[in-house]
Amino acid sequence: MITRRDIRANVMQAVFSCYISKNDVAHVYDHVLKEVEPYVLALEAQKGMEGDLQMMRTLFYETVKNEKMYDDFLKAKANNWELGRIAWLDRVLIHLAICEVLNFEEIPVKVTMNEYLEIAKQYSTPKSNIFINGILDKLFQDFKEKGLIIKKGRGLID
Repeated sequence: MITRRDIRANVMQAVFSCYISKNDVAHVYDHVLKEVEPYVLALEAQKGMEGDLQMMRTLFYETVKNEKMYDDFLKAKANNWELGRIAWLDRVLIHLAICEVLNFEEIPVKVTMNEYLEIAKQYSTPKSNIFINGILDKLFQDFKEKGLIIKKGRGLID
């Protein structure tokens, strides 16, 4: 059975493909994420609730759409690091985490952090999770201070 972490990893692959290939976003969705949809729908049915398919779509499209803005956020916190020196996959994972924190009111910030750090451990370089953790920690603190992080629901408000 697919999990939300699996959904995030599949979206990571699709976003990575968009960034590297510069292919049409709809084309990438159709060739990378469309085949995942039945598994996501099965997860929704198993849990007895909807939202995972919409999460996958929103996470993908919003991340790709906001690539430049997310790069600007990243550059502001990656002291002494030129964007070209940051591994593509790390950049994608940071963008996905930014997107998730800013767009998904129901997902706690800690969950987002943990999920993308675990994905980094599995798919990126041995020290990527340390770098990503440092960047995300700075970014999320800044977002919180600026009132950009809005979380609703029990247990989501710090």
